[in-house]
Amino acid sequence: MIRKLPPDLIREIAAGEVVSGPADVVRELLENALDAGATRLLIELLGGGLDRIVVSDNGAGIPREELPLALEHHTTSKLSDLQHIRTLGFRGEGLWAIRQAARVRLTSRPPHQLGGATLTAFQDLVELHEHPAPAGTRVEVTALFSHLPARRNALEAPAAEGRKVVQLVSRYLLHRPKVALRLLVDGDEKIAHAGGGFAEVAKLLWGSVVANRLLALEATEGAFRLSGLLSRPELSRPRRDRLLLALNGRPVEWPEPLLQAVLAAYKELLPAGQFPVGVLNLDVPAEHLLVNTSPDKSRVKLIRSEAILSFVSQAVQNLLSAHPLARALPEPTPLTGPVPVQRARFPRLRYLGSFRELYLLAESGDELYVVDQHAAHERILYEELSRRYRKEPPLELPHAELVSLSLGEELNFAERAEELEQAGLHLEPFGPGKYRIRSVPAFLAGHPSLIPEVVRGSLGAASFAEAWRNVLARLACLPAVKAGHPLAGAAAQALLDALAECELPWVCPHGRPTVLVMGELELARRFGRRGLRAVERFRLEKT
Repeated sequence: MIRKLPPDLIREIAAGEVVSGPADVVRELLENALDAGATRLLIELLGGGLDRIVVSDNGAGIPREELPLALEHHTTSKLSDLQHIRTLGFRGEGLWAIRQAARVRLTSRPPHQLGGATLTAFQDLVELHEHPAPAGTRVEVTALFSHLPARRNALEAPAAEGRKVVQLVSRYLLHRPKVALRLLVDGDEKIAHAGGGFAEVAKLLWGSVVANRLLALEATEGAFRLSGLLSRPELSRPRRDRLLLALNGRPVEWPEPLLQAVLAAYKELLPAGQFPVGVLNLDVPAEHLLVNTSPDKSRVKLIRSEAILSFVSQAVQNLLSAHPLARALPEPTPLTGPVPVQRARFPRLRYLGSFRELYLLAESGDELYVVDQHAAHERILYEELSRRYRKEPPLELPHAELVSLSLGEELNFAERAEELEQAGLHLEPFGPGKYRIRSVPAFLAGHPSLIPEVVRGSLGAASFAEAWRNVLARLACLPAVKAGHPLAGAAAQALLDALAECELPWVCPHGRPTVLVMGELELARRFGRRGLRAVERFRLEKT
């Protein structure tokens, strides 16, 4: 029998969609405070937030006459058009849902108002009291789900729920570093931030070892703006849990095309399956963004994304190209002395000699470089191939060659036919599982035996960009000078000069370093030298 659900049950179901635990309560209150322009926040938890949650802020406050509306269903001051959402909250359900799940005490006063007021509410019970109050808003939530034992029992232990809140608050603080914030959990101060920049918050939450390997990013193009921190290539993780994104101020999950644009900018600097560390704030016009209007607002969709993806990819490429990315020899150790002067480009190296007919020794300024001749030659050949297939017209084969493709390769071909043609590969179906190769990139002229391998390779991997990169890396590896092949002085110097001209000289196409570097001062320290030259160098750098 179909029947209408009773109001109490409707309220319980609706509240559960928005509030499933203390972290959800804190998220709603934190977003309200940030939307109100708060620059100082105090968050307090008792019993992991199950017993008591208090969020105090110095934001705009709520006028006395509007306080009763604040806790009603679908009431908000933030929303007028779903196509132009500019605030973190907009549904008008957060405070109402909290009121159904717990007891709420809301005290607020706008700065211009004489006296404040407190609204006490729980489900249908509401009381309003006027009294003196500081400017801003204070919300106290107690006895979460105490009247709903099934939901209460589904929560984790207070310590686990408290950890979720710490992680949530940390995420918002990383994206809003200018906000001064304190977080107390059962009387213990978990976060104390006086306000500052991205670097200060990263050091506070991730530690100085990670923070010192993050590069500051600031880029603007028209209405697009990107800011934050991204890690040097040597700092990466097998998960994306420390690569964080906020779109128009809202912490969100990565839209896959946007994530791939960032990873593509790193090119071979990152090993396969690794992600950089960092926090990025991307601001775009509201019409470029579709925010999920369900209770989970962490997923967004980019509209007309081509310009955004190009902007982000170029910004990350510019960031990486502006910093030296040679890895230290040996791995960096904590130093009390000065940091070497940063340079923006790969230096010109002077050949000194070789070791084991594989490693070239070279110098630039006061630094010693060890260059892997095979990796360096791979990088040079890889970039030459990359330039040639873009600039040279494809080669029409006098006699079309046949290639057999697997089912998976055929499916990829159906998706990548246009990209393959742009790369110079033109294929035509020629019976079940067979294709005729009509044209190939010009650099394959004279190498007919490699053509089937190139075709199959371009149809592998998760995307054409990755597959084509793998193909070019393989082709660059084959003729590259090998270990045990001695290079004369002129040939070695020519290789070093060609490496300096590369767009990405720091790594080979497979992601291995091409060079390792050690400064003269570091050598002096390790040899225990205290000569005049070392001391003078130390003094000059410290000043």
